[in-house]
Amino acid sequence: MCRAWFVLLVLAAAVPASAQTVDRLPWFAADLQGAWVGMPTAEGWVPTVSATTPLPGRAWGLAGGATAYPLKLGIMTLGLGLSMHSGKSTSAPLMSTATATKPAVPTTTAVTTQITSLLPQVSINFGHRLGWSYLSAGVGRSKVVSSSEAFGTLPTQEVPEAWNSALNFGGGARWFMKPHLGAGFDVRFTKLGSRAAADGLPAAKRTQMLTISIGISIQ
Repeated sequence: MCRAWFVLLVLAAAVPASAQTVDRLPWFAADLQGAWVGMPTAEGWVPTVSATTPLPGRAWGLAGGATAYPLKLGIMTLGLGLSMHSGKSTSAPLMSTATATKPAVPTTTAVTTQITSLLPQVSINFGHRLGWSYLSAGVGRSKVVSSSEAFGTLPTQEVPEAWNSALNFGGGARWFMKPHLGAGFDVRFTKLGSRAAADGLPAAKRTQMLTISIGISIQ
């Protein structure tokens, strides 16, 4: 955890201090990004499968969001925003070794997991309207659904989709080469709390995921 916060503090210092006296941040900015989305693999978030079964821990997906900057406090500007990221991936089953007389066959099932997160955030921002970095955190919701294919004597299994409380924290930066169009990136940790078994959902362990996104920014 301490290492993660150290990385984020480095990100927040990415805009030179000498540049922080230029024009204030815009009143509003929005992002549309491609994302490398982290997905849960802990017990209860995915179906019960053998220990050797590969689980999808990451997926290519989309991220986006918008932030308003209503208040400047010295070298910092307060931001209030909402971001979203979503991804879906299916793990490839392990295969047996092919021989001259026997083709390779699956030895484990395939697992598919999808996650969608809606993450409100409060941020502190450092920089000016043509470039700034930020740290942000908040509490939102993540929807997870995961299933495994029938394999051998095991039937198809599914962990039903459900919205879960999700703490998020992270940081990033934006740069504007033109007055209203620029680029940005975000590094975000999402923590899902433990869940008791209820309403057809299995008990699930607390887990943390990392999502990295990069794309265009508009102000």
